[in-house]
Amino acid sequence: MDHLKDYPVGYKRPPTTSQFKKGRSGNPGGRRRKSGPVRADVESILNETFQVSVAGRVQTMSAKEVEIRQILKRALEKKDFRAIAYLIGLFEKHGCFESEEFCGVMTLPTNQMPSRMADLLLKKYGHPKKWTKRQIAWGRKQYEATKTELERLAEEAGVML
Repeated sequence: MDHLKDYPVGYKRPPTTSQFKKGRSGNPGGRRRKSGPVRADVESILNETFQVSVAGRVQTMSAKEVEIRQILKRALEKKDFRAIAYLIGLFEKHGCFESEEFCGVMTLPTNQMPSRMADLLLKKYGHPKKWTKRQIAWGRKQYEATKTELERLAEEAGVML
């Protein structure tokens, strides 16, 4: 053990008693293994029923129904845009709208068309993509025949209603 007396202890030179021994691992337990994926039956969880109090009465509902009711409540009471967008997407996915032609934005063939004239054409001929020039002429004729005084004044002033 003479050579230990000459061994300087200091920065980056630990004492020999605390050094790793030869042939022995510095980490005998090894690293922890990663845990595998968590397996859960999502369908059974969402179909699980709960006792829920609604308007003072206890009802049995599935987890899906509880979630949709909470999203609907957030959309209506808090005017949460993300909740509203989620519900609209869900309604479209499941065909809850009566007709897609009567919801959303309607692009008209011309900017010079009064909204009531567009409504007349929409009710008679459906979506604007299908309108022909003859049908638009029919709509103009119907609109002109039933034009109100307010519509006449707005047209004279150059305002579209």
